Amino acid sequence: PEHPARIINDVVDTIDLGSITGKYNGGGSTAYHPGMMLKTLIYAYSQGVYSSRRMERGLKSDTAFMYLAGMQSPDFRTICLFRSKHTENIKEIFVEVVRLCASLGMVGLGHIAFDGTKLKANASVRQTREKESLRKEIEKVKEEIDRLLTRSKEVDETEDLLYGKDSDGSGIPEEIKDREYRLKRLEEAKQQLEEEKLKKINVTDPDARLMQDSKKVIQPGYNGQIAVDAKEQIIVASDLTQDATDHYQLEPMIEEAEQTLGQLPEQISADAGYSSYDNLEYVEEKEVDAYIPDNKMESLDDKEESEKRYDKSNFTYDEESDQYICPEGKALGPYTKTRRKEREVIVYRGADCTGCLVKAKCTKAKIRTITRDGREPLQERMREKLRSQKGKEIYRKRAYTVEPVFGNMKWNRSKLIMSMRGKTKVRGEFILMCLTHNIGKIISKIQARTEESKACYYPMMAMAA
Repeated sequence: PEHPARIINDVVDTIDLGSITGKYNGGGSTAYHPGMMLKTLIYAYSQGVYSSRRMERGLKSDTAFMYLAGMQSPDFRTICLFRSKHTENIKEIFVEVVRLCASLGMVGLGHIAFDGTKLKANASVRQTREKESLRKEIEKVKEEIDRLLTRSKEVDETEDLLYGKDSDGSGIPEEIKDREYRLKRLEEAKQQLEEEKLKKINVTDPDARLMQDSKKVIQPGYNGQIAVDAKEQIIVASDLTQDATDHYQLEPMIEEAEQTLGQLPEQISADAGYSSYDNLEYVEEKEVDAYIPDNKMESLDDKEESEKRYDKSNFTYDEESDQYICPEGKALGPYTKTRRKEREVIVYRGADCTGCLVKAKCTKAKIRTITRDGREPLQERMREKLRSQKGKEIYRKRAYTVEPVFGNMKWNRSKLIMSMRGKTKVRGEFILMCLTHNIGKIISKIQARTEESKACYYPMMAMAA
């Protein structure tokens, strides 16, 4: 009763598949039921099986696959087409599963941790081109096609003389077809590069972007985003972006979690990649208790006190007099204004630093200056909160809430390279991975119960439905 295949079967039967079944208009040959196809995909992903050919073999030889498919055996092309065709609808299924988890008491909304990971695209870095190299390759392929067509015409004329004009074999040679396909891909990539004003583009997957992973390796990829509830590690929001950084992902992820579950979390945590004044303004406006360090804070905390004595963080700002006081007790007053990233900042300048005995440690310029953004109090309050004992304990939750989820996806389920290409399809595949993770948590919860409590599972699923 507690086998993963049975629980996956029950979960998929519980949720609304209208977003997928609505695409079937009837007519033509009988189609495989989308519920069965989805069950097969989820079970395959839960077992670390991503190849449609391996799924086809499983449907003919593995009892769990046979059970979920009702002894039907769609071939690998049908499986691949289903996965590709319905990627845009997977998001709605994911939301249904999150709400099911919430109805089963698996989502607490007490603390949600955010994180992103680089996902290797199904493309080689060697297929990345700049505009000029694309132009040269297009010209080269065109010349090769012209040469092959000329040679093919000469061969056809010779064969017509030998065998007659009605002889078969007049189709386009494969070598020309291959080059015409390559030329089409190159021209499409060049057009996208110009339209999106990119410096480089990958010919195999034009939507992929060069990103640096945790091992400092630069390769074509995407940035997968998740928000994980701390209660039972349920992913409550997920998305995929082409941005290499996480700066702009916090707000849309919080909005998605709120829309899915109907309320905001009490606390959130995210690493320094999400730190920005915009994000700090947003969480304060939403009245969410947030814990987000900035890169400068983390680097300062790693230094000795003597090394960071003359860092800006040790200059005290006096709001009443509108001036900074340096560690040696000297004042820096407002000097001028400038713009940084479309925002006005004030430059504060010391009156006279020439006679200071520690000037060499403080600045290489003649006089020490400090810039101040009007939103810096947000960052200062965040640093103060994170450095408190309570703040450290709360932020520590992030490490064992969200990071193990990516570890499970990438290593336990061996998903190191995406199977599909194009942002829409890769996004759907990533969300399917997140959906599978959540169903895996339901499976673990059921399997961990005693024999007596397992008897409550089916009524509980019926109530959730």
